[in-house]
Amino acid sequence: MTPLKKYIWLVDTLMRSGDEGLTLEQIGLQWDADDDMYSNGAFSVRSFHRHRNEIEELFDIKIESHGSGHSFHYRIANKGKNDYFRHWLLNAIAVNRIVTDNQHVTQLIDLPQNPTHSPLALLIEALIEQRKVSFTLDPDTATEPITCNDFMPHALKRFNHRWHLVGRNDTRKPYRCLPLDRIHHCELQEQTFQRDPNFDIQRLFLGVYGTLIEENIPAKNIWLKVSPSIAGSLRANKLHDSQTEIGHQDGYPIFALRLRPGSEFRQRLLSLGSGVEVLKPRSLRQALQAETQKMALLYQASE
Repeated sequence: MTPLKKYIWLVDTLMRSGDEGLTLEQIGLQWDADDDMYSNGAFSVRSFHRHRNEIEELFDIKIESHGSGHSFHYRIANKGKNDYFRHWLLNAIAVNRIVTDNQHVTQLIDLPQNPTHSPLALLIEALIEQRKVSFTLDPDTATEPITCNDFMPHALKRFNHRWHLVGRNDTRKPYRCLPLDRIHHCELQEQTFQRDPNFDIQRLFLGVYGTLIEENIPAKNIWLKVSPSIAGSLRANKLHDSQTEIGHQDGYPIFALRLRPGSEFRQRLLSLGSGVEVLKPRSLRQALQAETQKMALLYQASE
C-alpha cells in the first residue's frame, strides 16, 4: 500500500471523529479492523506519529492532540497555513467518504459520461517520494503522442477545473506545465531525483494568467470596463488574484488587474464577448481589436 492511501485513511478517520477526536487505542482498533490497512501490518504508534508529521509537512493538515495523560485525543486542527488548499483537500476526502457510504446518491450527481483517467494520485505519490515518471503526452501542435521519460514532477497546479503537472526532464531547461487530461500511460520510475530547493510555484506563476509561462511578456496594469450583466460573475470568480474594482464609467464597473497579458488571458477576454472592453493598456486593446476583425472576416467570408 502506498503512503498516500495511509495518509488519506488517517485524515478521513479523524475527520469522522469530529472535534472530540480519537485516542491512540481507538485509532488502532479502527486500523486493525480495516482489512486493507491491517494487511500492511498492525497499527503502530510510532508509524502514526511519523504519518502525522508527514501529513502536516506535505499537505499542511495538522493533526493535533488535546487532553492529558492516557486521555490524549487526536483530531484535525481547525486552521492551516494554506487554508484554501487545506479546505479543498479535506472537502475532497469528505465527498469521497459520503459517496462511498451512500451509493444511491450517485444517481443524483451528473458527471461526464466518458471521464478521462487521471494520474493525479500517482503524481502526488511521485511528489511525495521525489520519483521520476514516464508518460505519453498528447500535445496541442503534434499529431502523434510524445513519449516523456525521466520527467521530474515539482508541483501540481489547478486552473479552470483542470489539473496540470509542473516539472521538467532536464535541469537545464525551463519548467513545463502539462494538463493531466493529455497525459496517458503514466508510470512511476524507480529512479529518484532531488527537487530544486529554490523552486517556488508561486513565484514561477507570478503575474501569469493560466498555465502558459510566457516570460517575454511583461506584467502590465490592465483596466477592464465590464457589463453589469457579467460583473457579478466576475466579482464572485475573479479573473486573477490581483483583480480589484476601482470605480464606474457610464454605469459600468471598472476592474483593474496586474498580470502578463498572454495568449490565455486574451482568449479569456474574447470568450466574454461584448461584456468586457479593455480600456488599457493600448497594446492589449489593439491585439483584441485585431483578433475580432479576423473573426468578423471569417464570418463575412462564409455568407
